[in-house]
Amino acid sequence: MKKLKIYKILVILFSLTIPFSCSDFTDGINENPNTFTSAPGDLLIGQANLTVVKMSSSQIARLCGIWTDQFTGADRQFITFDNYLTTSGDYDDDWNDIYVNGLTQAKLAEQEAVTSGDVILEGVAQIVQGLMLGELASLWGDVPWTEALDLVNYPDPAYDSQQAVLSAAQALLSAGITNVGNATVSAAYGAPVFEDNDAKWMEIGHSLKARYYLVAKDYQNALTEAQNGISSRSGDMLSAHSTATGAKNLFYQFCVEQRFGYLTADNSYLYNLVNGVTPRLLNTPGDANRNYFDGSSLNTNADGYFAIDAGFPIVSYFETRLIEAEAAQRTGGDALSPFNEVRDELALVYGGSFPHSSSTGAALLTEILEE
Repeated sequence: MKKLKIYKILVILFSLTIPFSCSDFTDGINENPNTFTSAPGDLLIGQANLTVVKMSSSQIARLCGIWTDQFTGADRQFITFDNYLTTSGDYDDDWNDIYVNGLTQAKLAEQEAVTSGDVILEGVAQIVQGLMLGELASLWGDVPWTEALDLVNYPDPAYDSQQAVLSAAQALLSAGITNVGNATVSAAYGAPVFEDNDAKWMEIGHSLKARYYLVAKDYQNALTEAQNGISSRSGDMLSAHSTATGAKNLFYQFCVEQRFGYLTADNSYLYNLVNGVTPRLLNTPGDANRNYFDGSSLNTNADGYFAIDAGFPIVSYFETRLIEAEAAQRTGGDALSPFNEVRDELALVYGGSFPHSSSTGAALLTEILEE
């Protein structure tokens, strides 16, 4: 009996000295440890880079190719697109990708970089934002921006003018160029999304500025930026692809594995130029390596432009030099030198004869635009 009393006393003392309640066992039960509230900047910029690749070589690129008469929509809904029939809902996925998976992630990466003092990451994030913002304005005109990434305060963001958005893109690119220095893409937050080559973020930034100045018809600034842009083909920004599942060229996936026959080049203006049906303004005999087309289909063969492991150009030397040539012609400068430089490089790539142009005035401008 005495032992039982002692036990009761001990239990009472224990309960008084170590208070507890049922809530102690349930605190945090609804908190998911796998739900991220933050992420490292290098992971965030990686997601934004993937969005750049998808934006540049997926549905938007296919539709732009159709409407610039490089491709032909040949089956099902792509016949509708080929007839210029489209609705706003056709672009919901693209806007979700660019705003949610692209701009938001790049902005968060920029904020993480500022917090950690990583100036190069800050610059890369700014250039990536400038790229996506410039594409939005170039493709759709007026788009949301100043209120776009603040869902809490602006669930229905206002549209900004195309001019204002392009100016914002230019400001981001300028800031990014200052911050990245001479950093290469492969060594500074570009791997493994982009190819390991000589591409430099600074040159890419200048080429992008040239692109968007050209869109705005600011030819003098386009010329200046192009002259500071990508200086060789080894400096192209190319998406990296392989034969591995999930890493294949996006055009290859669409044309071979997903929607065979939807997208061709049959009777397109570009195909007829290459095939000789439509005479070229500047004669280009030879043209031995038809990397772009295989018959009237996109060339998905090994070493073709759309091969399974072919890198896709996001920003390129050819684009930069042709912008320089066009801007120079429109401002009374030397357009022949950069244009013929492109012709020389094309001969190396395609194995044909690309004779120099000696044209002037409107004839030269038309040749540049056709190239």
